[in-house]
Amino acid sequence: MMIGIPRSLLHLEFNGTLARYLQALDIPTMLSPATDRGIFRLGKRLVLDELCLPIKVFMGHMAWLAEQSVDRILIPVIVAHENNRVFPCHMRTRLADMAIALGVCTKERILSPAFRFTASGLARDGFDVLAHSLGVSAQESAAALLTASTREVKAVPTGTHGSGNLTLAILGHRYVVEDSWINGFIIDKLRGLGCSVHTQCLPAESGYCPDGTGLHFDLAARTLTMARIWDLDHSIDGIIFLLPFNCGPDGDIARHMVETTNKPIMTLVLDEHQSSAGMLTRLEAFVDLLAAESMAQGAPFL
Repeated sequence: MMIGIPRSLLHLEFNGTLARYLQALDIPTMLSPATDRGIFRLGKRLVLDELCLPIKVFMGHMAWLAEQSVDRILIPVIVAHENNRVFPCHMRTRLADMAIALGVCTKERILSPAFRFTASGLARDGFDVLAHSLGVSAQESAAALLTASTREVKAVPTGTHGSGNLTLAILGHRYVVEDSWINGFIIDKLRGLGCSVHTQCLPAESGYCPDGTGLHFDLAARTLTMARIWDLDHSIDGIIFLLPFNCGPDGDIARHMVETTNKPIMTLVLDEHQSSAGMLTRLEAFVDLLAAESMAQGAPFL
């Protein structure tokens, strides 16, 4: 059996764990290609304009896989969190239903095991459900999950890209920060401006569903937690928050972070109409302001 995995949304959010799990079981997998305008156009033709940019991109990946020789397409579902106080984005819980309703593929062709999150990552029960649907024994599943988790620990990068006199933290949902087409290749642009870039904290530093934020939206809780971590990190000079267009909770979080964060913070709204030149101009202005502040504090920016 060949299983297709969309290289978008939950694949990136889960840090590729499901793909490594299937590979550890010697089950053939096919990842859709990295996002590009062609993938986006496939998805845009399928969904309403009111949906957020990542959903449009995800449906493009689904449409691409549906045309390939894959037997099943894996779309995990996030159903709950261990602490029962933060909850997933509704759209991310209905990806399989949306793909079926839009006619991208049939229900019989989709694998949609339900997953819960704990403070440290994915709970095991979702893998057990997936293993059962694939006819895999509990022992084989446990061994594969151990292999996938071990590889994940080794694969987690420090999150630092390049070296420069200014260090900027890129804040946002993982499926936005790690999808270069969605974020307008922002890391390359910042490195071109001579900046060092941080893109993530290690999972153990913030957990997936942190308490203490007063928020009930899981991604917003994690975003705010990471903003607080970077706000206290003396090595970070400024923060750039990537906000996908039409994400209502992120709009509120952006305003809250601007009011409560001491470090300079800039919000970039991402949509399909964004101009590469316009983004670069905004990044140049932000970097120039940070450089001027650094010089004013007696730390020359070269």
